Amino acid sequence: MNILEQGDNDPIYVDYRDLLQKILQCLRGQNSFRVAENGQRLAIDIDTVASQVASLQVQNPLSSPNGVRSATINFTPEFQEIFRNLIREIRDCLQEQLKASVGQNTSIEEFVANLVTPLTSFDGNSSRLGFTYNFNRHSPDLLKQKLCVDRHLTGSDSLLKFHKLTITVREIDRFPEYLQDGLSNHIDDRVTFDSQSDREELFDRIQDQIEDDRSDFNRLKRIVDTEALGKLKKEAKIRYLEYIRDNIDNKNSVGFIYLQDLIRRLRLIEEYLNQDRPDSYYDVSYAGAPINYKDVFARSEVLDSLPIIPIVTGNLGESTNTSQGERQFTFGFKMKFGNSVEARGGDEVFDYNLNLLNPESPEHNQERERNPNNFGAKLLKLAFLYFFVFACNNPNLDDYNPNDDLNYNPIIAFERILSDFQGNNEDRKNSRLSAIVRGFNEYNVRDKINRLRELLKDFLDRQTILPKRTYPIQISVRRGILENDTNQIFNGIFFREVVGRNPKECLRYISIDEMHVERNALCQLPASITIEDIRYFSTEERQNFRMQYDITGVNALPVMWVPESCMNAYQNYFMQDNKLILFRYNNRRLDDENGFNHNQAFVYRFTISLLAYICLKILLDAAKKRLFIPMVRLHEGTHNNRAPSEKFVAHLSKTLCHLLNENHRCNSQGFRVRSADAFKIRNGLNSLYSVLPKKFHFTESANTPTLDKLAIIVVSSLESDARTGNRNRDNRISNLVGEAIGVTRQNDGAIRLYIIKTFSDNYRHQRLYRDPPILIDTVNNLYNMGYRHFLYVAQAPFTSNLNITQNENDDRLYFMSPALIEDLKGNRDDIKIYPVFFDKYYVRRSGKPKATSFYIQNTTELLNVAQDSAQEAVVFFNLFNGISVGQGDDRFYNGVISYSTLLNIYPGVLDDRDIRSGLINDDSPLKNDILQYLTLFHFSRFEKTSDISLKLDPYENIIGEESFSKLSVFHHMRGEVNFNSLAFLTKVRGVLNGDSPPGVQTPGS
Repeated sequence: MNILEQGDNDPIYVDYRDLLQKILQCLRGQNSFRVAENGQRLAIDIDTVASQVASLQVQNPLSSPNGVRSATINFTPEFQEIFRNLIREIRDCLQEQLKASVGQNTSIEEFVANLVTPLTSFDGNSSRLGFTYNFNRHSPDLLKQKLCVDRHLTGSDSLLKFHKLTITVREIDRFPEYLQDGLSNHIDDRVTFDSQSDREELFDRIQDQIEDDRSDFNRLKRIVDTEALGKLKKEAKIRYLEYIRDNIDNKNSVGFIYLQDLIRRLRLIEEYLNQDRPDSYYDVSYAGAPINYKDVFARSEVLDSLPIIPIVTGNLGESTNTSQGERQFTFGFKMKFGNSVEARGGDEVFDYNLNLLNPESPEHNQERERNPNNFGAKLLKLAFLYFFVFACNNPNLDDYNPNDDLNYNPIIAFERILSDFQGNNEDRKNSRLSAIVRGFNEYNVRDKINRLRELLKDFLDRQTILPKRTYPIQISVRRGILENDTNQIFNGIFFREVVGRNPKECLRYISIDEMHVERNALCQLPASITIEDIRYFSTEERQNFRMQYDITGVNALPVMWVPESCMNAYQNYFMQDNKLILFRYNNRRLDDENGFNHNQAFVYRFTISLLAYICLKILLDAAKKRLFIPMVRLHEGTHNNRAPSEKFVAHLSKTLCHLLNENHRCNSQGFRVRSADAFKIRNGLNSLYSVLPKKFHFTESANTPTLDKLAIIVVSSLESDARTGNRNRDNRISNLVGEAIGVTRQNDGAIRLYIIKTFSDNYRHQRLYRDPPILIDTVNNLYNMGYRHFLYVAQAPFTSNLNITQNENDDRLYFMSPALIEDLKGNRDDIKIYPVFFDKYYVRRSGKPKATSFYIQNTTELLNVAQDSAQEAVVFFNLFNGISVGQGDDRFYNGVISYSTLLNIYPGVLDDRDIRSGLINDDSPLKNDILQYLTLFHFSRFEKTSDISLKLDPYENIIGEESFSKLSVFHHMRGEVNFNSLAFLTKVRGVLNGDSPPGVQTPGS
């Protein structure tokens, strides 16, 4: 474990001494273990202990919540000294209680050995809840089919349609020059000099700022560098709507009128906010939250609250042509259609947001209580956006014509609303919100949304290939960001104070316009937005194979989490003939009403997390061998009405699985007892057992790879300790997480895939991307196991920067940094590391294809998807499944996962010839083997029993919004600061591992 030293800009200190002491105090008052059914089951009651601790007065672990985004493991020096002892005392207390429960004549090791069951005993056919599953059922022949990109075929023959977005920014190398010229011209316009020497003296001060990295001049450069792409993506959304409008043949439909009107109104928002008025004119407030509309609507994501709006998705590549000063970004488009969303109780987007706007609705009041700090700003943004887009004339009048909407000006009506929100009368503001909601309901806005949705879906289903179109635009930095006061200018203050205060507020002075000479611009950069219709076509090239479980010698120790309200289901379906560990809990503890408050909720979650992990660690360390732990959760709640306690337990179980997978195999799955039909039970069990080893056999032996071994290493990280507004990444602490998967070719030609281990540790950022020991040790151990080829998968190293400011010493490649790759490789010439990153974009499928798994691995064809002129990031593999999952918008599109690698990045570290041979060269047998193994890995993670296909994102546990790291985060006391429980438990594991005798070794199988 690395040593964490405190610095001036370090994250805030935390001290859990009082909390841990109170946990120990409550633990000693009762035995949390109960052995039942003659040693067949172990019931662990940590819920009662956690509830008792939550009811006590506990000192806040944070020294101060102000300016803190996350705080987890940056311990005070005093607490650091006693942390180990407190964890040991809690461990020892639980261990003594467990010994007392199993009896004097039985050791913990003997008791655990009795709980362990051969996994083969679970084998069988059943449609009831339980652990029974047919492991010996051979899968039907699985099929993968090759796709191609062929520009000579017609659209009607295509299988998939992809709308690609390319954003290009030019002359980035000249931006500092343009900014300096603009500033100089501004000074000459504003200032009258007494002499040439006075002018030269002032311009010398400009030069001083240019050379000072901390000056406002360079701050503004960094702001444009980091924030301009967001503005460009926002502009691209409107351009995509215009692209669709221009390619629609029937321009007489009502839906087309509403499309025209949507575009017009989005442009009106910009026109209104760019009026020649003081910035303060747009200052408004609600529920104690002040915002400025110019600031809010300058941001990229502000339009995403609309029910129908394009979404820019999938960062498919970025490149820099240094010689031409050009920066290019490639994305995909996905249309949001505003359909029902389960996370919002099944409401459509429009209805959900209307309920939030309505001061009399339960949803409004619940959200206000749940997020008091952000609620007012959210409502103000929604009110502005929805009024500008949906306010209209009364369509119920006899003489109403849809074309009339094209002449409606929302600005006039909104001015009256604005004056109310500029004031302090909350009752008038609520009346305005109620009137807006009432108007939308009476004027039947939903019908317009439905008409527009129908038009867009019909258009996107058209088979005709659309022409490629490029829109020339420019990025302008407006003069309004400059200081006008001559006295301030003479004092060397050239920019308004907002430049030094808040980068986001500076966005109001950055605009995206048509190409023209802007008199009010400080400086400009040329850019372009290109939209292209890419098609994929099926080929006759197919491969068939079979998949089966490999559970020989696997032993299981089931764990269950059961709410008190679900005990009948537990007794009916799981108690019979099953040895297991039971965590029973009250699923009403965290309810919004009658549950714990913010402070108590943190203490409860913290205590449950800590005690659950220590209890399982004690038991599994006593097993002395690698086990499979199927962790099953029973849920009383439904998808649309989930109990907060059950959601927390679901997230906790995944955190525990990641930690336990260090030495064991563990997976978690929930079953909703009210809707557990045979289909859901089978799929749930398939998901539960998806982490078990699997074997694949190819029907045609010629398709069987010859590479003996491939290790797949997946790595990511999540911040655990950081201040808000601190742009120095080195002062943050993060939890590094990863997983190692082994792919081996057996003597009989079968391909075996299995989880070797997971890993995690905590590091400051200056070490995270350079030499994290846990990652280096993992590669070393795999090397000792005979692995020489490593597919190294990490988060995409894209920065979304224009590269106006370039720092050769930054960690812009993150886990792909040359320094880290060099340490992973070491001095071993026989190691081949293939750096790989991925992202997902969306396509529209034509009809229902015969196969469900498709791939493209022809590098030349894939360059049509994302081409890097500098040949630094190269797309080498795309995978697609034809399965529609989810609801609403998600079922209209299908995802494609796109793999890329890096070239010309690792001179002296990796040989580009090895990367080309392993991933890029289409005639390379090694590439075929590696991509074959990668495809099988996708199949091995599929979680349904029927229509088996490749799992589109097999990395979701490590990378992404649903990763175990993200799910482990909950709020500290007061509900404001994030606590990363995986990072904290990683720290606890370090203590427990350091004190334990050598336990189970990670096997090579």
